[in-house]
Amino acid sequence: MNHNSLTNLENEIKELRLECDIYKKQVEFYKSLFITHRNSVVHNLTIKKHKCKKVWIDPINDNREKILDLDMDDDVKEWLKPTKCER
Repeated sequence: MNHNSLTNLENEIKELRLECDIYKKQVEFYKSLFITHRNSVVHNLTIKKHKCKKVWIDPINDNREKILDLDMDDDVKEWLKPTKCER
């Protein structure tokens, strides 16, 4: 094996390790929903950002303070609107 081939293999190994780390972090994040929201219906959960970090949120069951702490987007604004009573 020549030096060029070896360098290419080392680079590919580095790239694959980085990719593997990314997938591991994603899996850990998805597994975390069973810790943070074990009493929530998975269908109600959504991924939002809190200080630019991904978090699970349940707009049905999470309290208003938790929703207020999220990075603001259109969904969060909508969740914070008061519901109108109909007669």
